Amino acid sequence: MSKWINTKIKRWKVIIKPCKLCGFCPYGQLVEEFRFQKKPNEISCSVFGHDCPVFYHAEMFSEEKIPTIKEIKAMHNEIEQKFRKLKEEKP
Repeated sequence: MSKWINTKIKRWKVIIKPCKLCGFCPYGQLVEEFRFQKKPNEISCSVFGHDCPVFYHAEMFSEEKIPTIKEIKAMHNEIEQKFRKLKEEKP
């Protein structure tokens, strides 16, 4: 394991897991570097059972302090498109 991977200190208690937005685990094999939960909980990966890396590595800041209206609208549209696509794929 790399010394650059934080697997001990959780930075966030509440955060949206990326798998809920994109429909799959974007961390892949990296998840295996994190603690395995015998009893799954809210921070466990629903596929692999390990702690989700997003609780250890997500960054909740951007280059500017306040996002522009254009950025907010673009993000909103992208999220809506992803959810629409997920709904269309479900039988």
